[in-house]
Amino acid sequence: MIDVLIQGRLRGSATIKQTQHGKDYAIFRVGTTDKDGQMLLAGCIAFDAAAVDAVRRLDDGDTLAVSGEASPRSWQDRQGTERLGLDVLVYQVMSAYHAGRKRPAGEKGADA
Repeated sequence: MIDVLIQGRLRGSATIKQTQHGKDYAIFRVGTTDKDGQMLLAGCIAFDAAAVDAVRRLDDGDTLAVSGEASPRSWQDRQGTERLGLDVLVYQVMSAYHAGRKRPAGEKGADA
């Protein structure tokens, strides 16, 4: 298992399906770039209700970050070039819509 935190853009819309027991899950792709500027696609699946709800509200091209367990994969594209990617079991999803506002100046946090 590889723990990952990936930031990128949603590629296409998330597909929401249901398990045999009626629980929603989401299948989606996140596109990001590696250090050489090459596109890397992460095929994601989320079972956590909060993660499913978060990705359900996003559209193609929206920026998001996902964390979870990853396993590497490879495939050949239509031109026969080998491509690398990740399959990710997503635990959490965060987007700009989930970021909270800053505290007003002078307000102390709970740990202060």
